[in-house]
Amino acid sequence: MKITDIRTRYLRLPSPAVSGDNLQDLLIIEVLTDEGIIGLGEVHTNPDAARAIIDGSGYHTSSRGLREILVGEDPGEIGRLWDRMYALTQSYGRRGLAVHAISGIDIALWDILGKALGKPVYQVLGSVRRTSVPAYASDLTPPGHDEAIQTARRHVDAGFRAVKLGWGALGSDIAADIELVRRLREAVGPSIDLMVDLGMPVALDDAIRLGRALADYGVYFLEEPLSPDDLDGWRRLVDQSPTPVACGEKETTRYGFRDLMERGGLRIVQPDVARAGGITECLRIAALAELHRVRVIPHCWSSDILVAATMHLITTLSDCPYLEYNAMEQPLRTQLITEPIRPRDGIVHVPEGPGLGIELNEEVAGRYEIR
Repeated sequence: MKITDIRTRYLRLPSPAVSGDNLQDLLIIEVLTDEGIIGLGEVHTNPDAARAIIDGSGYHTSSRGLREILVGEDPGEIGRLWDRMYALTQSYGRRGLAVHAISGIDIALWDILGKALGKPVYQVLGSVRRTSVPAYASDLTPPGHDEAIQTARRHVDAGFRAVKLGWGALGSDIAADIELVRRLREAVGPSIDLMVDLGMPVALDDAIRLGRALADYGVYFLEEPLSPDDLDGWRRLVDQSPTPVACGEKETTRYGFRDLMERGGLRIVQPDVARAGGITECLRIAALAELHRVRVIPHCWSSDILVAATMHLITTLSDCPYLEYNAMEQPLRTQLITEPIRPRDGIVHVPEGPGLGIELNEEVAGRYEIR
């Protein structure tokens, strides 16, 4: 089998607005083969920029476009192709955007391999430890405390046993954040796991203050109160916060996660399969985390393409208590595949069909595609 082309499809809601919801637009990846098998993936980043990485030409050995690197290659040689993409984009890549684009293609290559073998990706990966996992409802923080409490209660009533609120006004007033968490705990009771995601960094002293205060309310983890580059700050925060802290959605490759674990001291890392390097690199990150006895709870805030890819990864993880589940109601989240992935009693099951086990809803994709 040979790769014949890579298609990029840019989907966007009619009236996007700057906010913490980065599923207002989406870049879908389709890897085509000479045997008619099409692999499906997505890139979790700026779509226009990622499209340029994939579609662009390049004549310097280490500054090439991903399509020209891959056309004519055997899609089943996934590890070799990952290394080739990484090596031939090193002049402008190595971290960040280029790895985001590689991630989407890598997901699609695993989809092809599973389809070619007639097996779901998790069976091809081997080392199956689970085929289902509890999901935590992940949502943006409404502007008012009463609205936030209503949001959390709605997710608990829907069957989720864990809820994360993030971004929004969080981080602008630490005392108000602590009061919100106090009220959330009072509203949902002691048996629900609560997570808090600041999204953007605050001062180290404020992060330490939060870490100490939120421990009184049993917060499961405090996410991204610091920049992923502030490795010394993470080390100090981990040492002083009784609340577990987590980071990783903005990091890429095993090298970045090695720094978070070894220099930053992180005990929970959150690689995003559509950013950190795809399934291939997330397996490497997970192996490194297991060596360091660090828990992996992947970041997963996008369409059901990413949910499916993340679930296949989670089947292999030695220690993963939750799937992050974007609980927002908007079409690119809820309608993009023909059989949407939904929790049952708060539990999500890995898709069982060949490859990723999902199929794109072409009517919905066509409705939002920017041609």
